[in-house]
Amino acid sequence: MQPVLARQALVPVPDRVVARWVQDVDIKQFAITGFNENRERFAARVRLLFADGDVGFLRLEGEPGARYRLTEWYDYSSGLQLSELVSYGERFEAGKGKAFLALLQDNPGAPELGDLGAGEPALLALWLAQCSGQPCEEQALAAQTATGKPALWQLTRALMVLDRNAYREISRQLHAALGDDPYLWWLEGQLALNHQRCDWAHSALRQAWRRHPDNRLLADVALQCHLATSQPGTAFLGALSESLGADALAVAIRRYFQQQDASVPAAYQPWAQPGEE
Repeated sequence: MQPVLARQALVPVPDRVVARWVQDVDIKQFAITGFNENRERFAARVRLLFADGDVGFLRLEGEPGARYRLTEWYDYSSGLQLSELVSYGERFEAGKGKAFLALLQDNPGAPELGDLGAGEPALLALWLAQCSGQPCEEQALAAQTATGKPALWQLTRALMVLDRNAYREISRQLHAALGDDPYLWWLEGQLALNHQRCDWAHSALRQAWRRHPDNRLLADVALQCHLATSQPGTAFLGALSESLGADALAVAIRRYFQQQDASVPAAYQPWAQPGEE
């Protein structure tokens, strides 16, 4: 992302702010999942697949031409938006803003960051972006405040506080913004598994996989949520077997129950033994 952000036109953002957000990460793949342009503006949706298996989504905006110039980006994971950092402006150079930035660089796990960023969603989002995948992520997540823009952290928060209505609304907003993206569905499945809330997601995951049958990651998480909720019926398993192969499905089922330190239930035994379903 460094070459892209080097073209951003909103120069008041301190270089160190951008540098901390785009610290070296290993991006395995990226895809432009949506793009529109006229003579004055362009906007693009970008999906990032990281080497550690994580997924991220960005919205990039700017000015087209011989050299495209980036003037706005929004990170759907943390809710971090360039223009909000810009609006903070000179406050990064003194007082609470300067103290926040210094502490974020030196000790992103410091509890004082919550107090320094209180009432400033842009600072809190910057904290969460910096803590992504780090021990301080849970602390930064707990400090976030609603901004009216959909963000992936809001899904996690809804799962943590067991707010099913909020979960469904945030999921709807994210898919409205990012489209019917199989990797977004995969991410929802992973979160549901991690928080033991597959009962909220299993039906939508199965339907999403039927629309994206070639996406193996989505197939895996849809199967795991199906097994976690002990769903009856074999139509879904039959479709998976036809798509993935009986051997691959059997291995996936046995692996899931081994990870749970449990035996394969009788209802799934035919599918766990290829050639006998």
